[in-house]
Amino acid sequence: MVIVYCENRIAPEKQEEYLEKVRATGVVEKSNQETGNISYELVCSAVEPGKMLIVERWESRKYMPGHLRSAHFAALSKLNKEYGVTSDVKMYTAEELG
Repeated sequence: MVIVYCENRIAPEKQEEYLEKVRATGVVEKSNQETGNISYELVCSAVEPGKMLIVERWESRKYMPGHLRSAHFAALSKLNKEYGVTSDVKMYTAEELG
């Protein structure tokens, strides 16, 4: 399994408007429907305004290129640029322990 941990930062005053537009793209729902996807979630920090996390789980790396070429990922990337979102992305391989 591959886990992608993406820590995003946005100006706190732009966060709600940004999230509305992200919801409109359907990126979370569409990503969760992709072949090889186990889960794709976007969550906001409860204590740090402007901090958002995207946590993705994929069956293997072979599914990542298709996701990165998808129209919904392109829409998210465009929003990130428009709203000045910065991202720190880390990718891990993992095995379920039980």
